[in-house]
This record gives sequence, structure tokens and C-alpha cells, in this order.
Amino acid sequence: MSNQSRLAMAAGTLAAFWIGLFGPMPPRAAEPAAAGSPDALASPGAGGEGAPPADVEALLAQSRDAFEAGQLQQALEPTRALTERFPNQHVYLWRLAQIHHGLEQTADEAAALELFMDRAPLPAEACPQIGQAYRRLGQFEKALNAFERCFESDARNPELAFFVGLANEWLTRFDTAAEFYTRAIGMASVHYDSATGLARLRLHTNRLGEALSLATGVLAAKPDHVDALLVAGLAEQRAGHPREARGYLEKAVELAPDYFDIQVALGILDMGDAHPAQARVRFETARRLDPSRADEVRTWLARTASAKEAS
Repeated sequence: MSNQSRLAMAAGTLAAFWIGLFGPMPPRAAEPAAAGSPDALASPGAGGEGAPPADVEALLAQSRDAFEAGQLQQALEPTRALTERFPNQHVYLWRLAQIHHGLEQTADEAAALELFMDRAPLPAEACPQIGQAYRRLGQFEKALNAFERCFESDARNPELAFFVGLANEWLTRFDTAAEFYTRAIGMASVHYDSATGLARLRLHTNRLGEALSLATGVLAAKPDHVDALLVAGLAEQRAGHPREARGYLEKAVELAPDYFDIQVALGILDMGDAHPAQARVRFETARRLDPSRADEVRTWLARTASAKEAS
């Protein structure tokens, strides 16, 4: 999975190196296969409602056409009607979750995904999206629970082990996070996201040399791994090596310009180089990217107003 198709994993309050999950959501996932054909679904009594086939065909067409055209608001009601008409048809629940996601209706997205997990033959298909939804709601225990359920359904999947580790990291349960990152690496032989997770855990405990070594090990194989670039940059920044830090972070921001923590880290470097105007642009960009984290840059923005530009 490329850096551009998954969300960046390492984000959080830089002052404490609290690193959670933030970034652009991945592209809309493909819909799971339906349990039956549209004709079978449209037959009288298919959902216990005895709906006329023509009515169901109209709902199917309205939902599908609007969804495929990206007209999510128009797709919402016919899709919701299909889930009510056919409550055990998981493919409609999946589409409903994607619509709620696109409309930024996160609580509804999570609710649809919970129903999907209950009714789909492969409930793990809801991950990582359901955990990401709970993370955006600030419900980290529910995110962990969802990831654990996914992993239980497919306990040999290194990606699912990784997300259990990540959710434990959000909750600062670092020993358990390390256990699951290590398990993911053991399953896959090479699992770069989990190796980066272990690097973040070293960063949390100020073991900067180990964090940098692990991150650069990932970068040797995956030079465009955004999260490894961020961890390497933060480790160098914390160690008092601003030039080396900037090298990693400038590459990271080219790959992921909408990554809150990269913008903040570069802004702090700009302040250290006595370029408050440039730093202010960084901090304003970060605040615009995630208004819910505005408190994390408020003090830095205030400092830019009183700092003097280098001559």
C-alpha cells in the first residue's frame, strides 16, 4: 500500500512526542461482493418487506448512479432505504458507510460499519476504516476494540496486528503496542509500518538513537515512507541536529503537504532559524488542516508575532 493511499500514521503533540493517527483518509474502498444478484435482491420478500421489484430497482439505480457520480448527498437516502429494506445485505451497509465518510458524518459511518461487521461474511473488511472513524470521534477504546475484533477474525494478517498495535499506542499502552508491532513483523518478515511503529515507541521514551536507527532502516528500503521520514526528522530535531532534521522533514512535506505534524515540526525549525514569518505560515497551515488541534499551535503562533526575523 502506497504512502498516498493510506493515511499517515505518526501524528500527535510534538512537545510530548505523543503520536497517534492523522492524515488524509484513503480513497473509497471497493465494495464487497453482494451475497446475491440485484435481481435476486429485488424479488418480492427479499428483505421481509415484499417490495415491488420495480421499486427496488429504482432504489438500486438511484443509489448506484449517484454514488458512482460522487453525488453523495443524493445517494444517501436511497442507500439508507436499501439497508432498511434488506438489513442483512452487507454490501449496502458498506456503501452507506462510504457515503457517511464522504459527508464527514463520522458517527453514522461508525454505526454503519458496526452493522457491516455484524453481518458481513468477512468482518475484517471494515478495518482499518472503523477504527479510523472511532479515532476521529476521540473514542480510542472503541477503536481498539474494533481492531481487536478484526484481528480475531483473521489472526494471521499482519496489517490487522499492526492496527491493534497502533490503537494501543494511541492509548499509551506502549508495551502492548510493541508486542503487536513485533507480531506483525514476525508474520510478514518485513512490515515497514510496524518497524516505524517501534521507532515511534523509542521516540516516546526519548531513545533518540534507537528511534533514528529504526526509522532510517525503513527508509533504506522505502525512501518515501512518510511516517519514517517524520520519525527520523523528529529524532534529529530533538537531538539538536536541525539541518539533518530539515532534510527528512522537507522530503516528508513534499510527499504529504497536508500532514499536520510535519508542518508543525518544520515551523519549529523555522523558529529556530529565526524565520518567524515562514514559521507562521507553517503553523497557520497546520491549524487549517486540523482545527481540532489548534491548541497545539496557538503558543507557537503567538511567538511568531514577537520574534525577530534574521537579517
